[in-house]
Amino acid sequence: MQNKFIKKAWLPAAAVALMAQPALAEEEQGQWSFTTGIDYSSGDYGDEGDTDILFVPFSLGYSQGPWAAKVTVPWVQIKGPGSVIGGGDGGVVVGGAEAIDDSGLGDIWAQLTYSLESFPADYGYLDLVGKVKFPTADEDKGLGTGEFDYTLQVDYFKPLGKLTPMATVAYKIKGDPEGSELDNVFFLSAGADYRLNETINFGATLDWQDASSSASDDSLEIFNYLGYRVNDANLLTFYSYIGLSDGSPDIGGGIQWKYSF
Repeated sequence: MQNKFIKKAWLPAAAVALMAQPALAEEEQGQWSFTTGIDYSSGDYGDEGDTDILFVPFSLGYSQGPWAAKVTVPWVQIKGPGSVIGGGDGGVVVGGAEAIDDSGLGDIWAQLTYSLESFPADYGYLDLVGKVKFPTADEDKGLGTGEFDYTLQVDYFKPLGKLTPMATVAYKIKGDPEGSELDNVFFLSAGADYRLNETINFGATLDWQDASSSASDDSLEIFNYLGYRVNDANLLTFYSYIGLSDGSPDIGGGIQWKYSF
């Protein structure tokens, strides 16, 4: 049986930058933010039974000028036939599996972003992103792989009036859990954001990721979201996603709340 390590959907980086635009002027003096929410997904991933994953992240971020840093500490609950390891950021692990119904601390992620100031604004905006996954999730419970992962990422968006095309290219370096050997993978995302007014924007992306094992399918998902800015400090985002391959959940969605201070 395949043992799959599945990406937890969280908002695309380019979409986050677009929804934060009204607050960008304040970032020159430095700005803190707290983000939380809830994400639920369900799918059979090519197995006989469904795997249900509940993902609740807590993030603390700080941005100043072109730099932004964020640390995310998640709580994960997973129930299914044991073919899915939850709380990760993509890939596939091959190995034996037992039925699972457990919860606990997920893997902690640290992220550093630099907005490339030398990139000509007439051509759009380019962000360079680095991420590190710390293996804090209990691998014996099936909540993580127990290994460090690293991600190198480039985010691009180009405002065209109210419509903003956006894209992400990432390369993910996978740690090999005991008894398995994973391939490093590419992640590609492309879509667009539409800003209806200063309060509401919405968008969608098509996300694809390499399988990190020959025993699993690539991941392919359609992701869509609606952002509602309550005021300068509070941003609510509602989102859903649909899997188009056995490497993705069949369906998922959630809500995110971001408070800037």
